[in-house]
Amino acid sequence: MKKIFLITVLFIFNAAVFAQDAADTKYWIFFRDKGEFKPEMQIIKGSGAYEKGKELLTDRSVKRRLKVLTEDNLIDFADLPLDSDYINELNKTGIDIIAKSRWLNGVSAYLKKSQLAKISALEFVSQIKAVNKIYKQNSDVNTVYLPETGFSKNDTVNLYNYGNSYKQMEMVNVPKLHNMNITGKGVMIASFDDGFDWKNHEALKNLKVINEYDFINKDPNTFYEKKQKYEDAKNQGQHGTATLSTMSGFSEGKLIGPAFDSEILLAKTEYIPTETPMEEDFWLEAAEWAEALGTDIITSSLIYKVYDEPYENNSYSYDNYDGNTAITTIAADRSAYLGIVVCQAMGNYNQTAIPSIGSAADGDSVISVGAVTYSGDPAGFTSNGPTKDGRTKPDVSAPGVYVYVAVVKEVAGDDKSYEFSNGTSFSTPITAGVAALILSAHPELTPMQVRDALRNTASMSGNPNNVLGWGVINAYDAVLYYGMAWGNDFQMEKTGDDELTVSIYLASKDLIDPNSVKFHYSFDNGETYNSVLMNLTESSGDKNNSGKYSVTFRTDGNTDNFKSYFSAEDYNGKSSLYPRNAAGTDMN
Repeated sequence: MKKIFLITVLFIFNAAVFAQDAADTKYWIFFRDKGEFKPEMQIIKGSGAYEKGKELLTDRSVKRRLKVLTEDNLIDFADLPLDSDYINELNKTGIDIIAKSRWLNGVSAYLKKSQLAKISALEFVSQIKAVNKIYKQNSDVNTVYLPETGFSKNDTVNLYNYGNSYKQMEMVNVPKLHNMNITGKGVMIASFDDGFDWKNHEALKNLKVINEYDFINKDPNTFYEKKQKYEDAKNQGQHGTATLSTMSGFSEGKLIGPAFDSEILLAKTEYIPTETPMEEDFWLEAAEWAEALGTDIITSSLIYKVYDEPYENNSYSYDNYDGNTAITTIAADRSAYLGIVVCQAMGNYNQTAIPSIGSAADGDSVISVGAVTYSGDPAGFTSNGPTKDGRTKPDVSAPGVYVYVAVVKEVAGDDKSYEFSNGTSFSTPITAGVAALILSAHPELTPMQVRDALRNTASMSGNPNNVLGWGVINAYDAVLYYGMAWGNDFQMEKTGDDELTVSIYLASKDLIDPNSVKFHYSFDNGETYNSVLMNLTESSGDKNNSGKYSVTFRTDGNTDNFKSYFSAEDYNGKSSLYPRNAAGTDMN
């Protein structure tokens, strides 16, 4: 993974572009420094700059960064806040600032020719550049309405009834993980889209939404609204609601997504009525926001291609899809550098001689996602790679044809409507949901390790190509790629006087030693532990001794200072604890 320093911006610009009388070309205005903080300064732990940058991050963000960074390089110049005096001076010129970026040390705005010289003369401005545009995925032409027969399966094998979402979950082997209580618990996912009417749909209203923000109108509402600066179209939020439902929706017998137990951040970055270059800046702002809040995953099904007039001055070509050029690509790669798994749609522009890939799918640290039919063939619309510099893209693929999704109330008229839709827009959040399952079982993994787990267990891992990448993902195998996996939680029930039965799920790709699976419990707040052997009470049938383990023990009525953890080994000598950071060491 490349280390991306966003102090020196790597955009490719069209030097021949100049704004005319109207403010119809978007520019980035870059600052020389951040006031007292200079780009050449060394930022060391304990310094004023280090503490200033760190205070903008939540503890969760810091903890995630420390998976990939040391405390010495935890903070860099890109983390420091913009100088407020510079912003105030720009506001005095009368320009309308679109977005502000700590990572790029600047702001974006549509400028008139007459404004260029005035702003260029400001002492704190280092350069002003017209920015290329990126590709927007056409997300609404692929919606289809089909008979619902054949997509639902009633069985006694799986814990949940997936209804018409069964095929999309079964194809990527998600039910097998749900059966062992791996549901995405403890993982935070940020979704960037056109809005989310999650409070008004039965499959979404119980989601653990931690925070949401409209980066277009700068308010905390991501649902359909009237009477605002950029007034929503009636279908604003339909695409985002649909993508969110495929990832985290839950309505028994109708629709269940992979990561229905994860925490969610929602960012409204896409404006439906028009296509303008400002939307890529909202994506950048959302990435900085989500990273600081501590998200583990970013999922985006937004790819920009055609802007409405008069913004055709802002344009990219395939030559620019080299992983270093588009704003969203740079933001996505930096997010990965800071410990975030980034899942990005490849787009719906078919397989073409000049590859139809767009940003941010070209990022070297981004998990780009293609789409397949239920037969495993490439969807006719799924975009192809490679990147301009020759890297294979997509990384992986997932179901993207006849995917069952939620429909917003504003369109459907009720809170319980669904439809079948097509697009890499839906294969991507399915993949992000699977990434959440991986992290919920192995929270220690880095973005590149999650990518490797997905790639190396996919259907074409031995022979990747530029249409389906490493192939269709396999959630169960990906979760086990880095070792044994425990369920996200354990069950404890009273089965007699002063008697408890505890159960937990455990799975492995290697043979588990049944004499090693133990429950360790303490009644003195972890000072000393008792250890008891657990029994395999429900086998998963994989011949590796995977399944549900249980044991009954006596409490003698003493549970005030109760602590516990679990341990196991496979026959290769690899051990595993749950929780992973279990404090107990006295393993009798």
